[in-house]
Amino acid sequence: MMEAVKSDEIFETERKRQFCSFWLSGRLFGVDILDVKEINSEITFTPIFHASKEVKGYVNIRGQIHLVIDLRLLLGFERADDVEGRRLIIFKTKVGEPFGVQVDRIGDVVEVTEGQIEQRTKVDDKLDRIVDSGDVIEGVCKLKDRLLVILNAKSFLRIIEKGRGR
Repeated sequence: MMEAVKSDEIFETERKRQFCSFWLSGRLFGVDILDVKEINSEITFTPIFHASKEVKGYVNIRGQIHLVIDLRLLLGFERADDVEGRRLIIFKTKVGEPFGVQVDRIGDVVEVTEGQIEQRTKVDDKLDRIVDSGDVIEGVCKLKDRLLVILNAKSFLRIIEKGRGR
């Protein structure tokens, strides 16, 4: 005999995802937590001359050299060097060569179900211009009090690479 399944039990079985959230220019963004190696406060960069403006430089973290991208500039926001609480999100090598992104500040780990994530539609005029340059925006998720824009970390380096051909 089959047992009836409650509707909230079905909801509970839906796949959950966790995102490392962070703030840029007053907006909340997130990347898949499975792509994140660590969050670091190291911000002493070695500049790379003739690199695109989005590249901050290299940083040495425990003997490993990481390329650092200013995510503000990559997403089309204004440069802001005086942001207090700035952090680096360093990604695992499965995402790409050793690299990280500089963000204004780190938020919480946000857990949502797949059903809560909406495919990217028009998010913001400023962000819309970057979508075609590498599928940066994976989706959006309505949280209790704000919108979380989910980014695809694997696309960050591809955008920098495309920029070299300009």
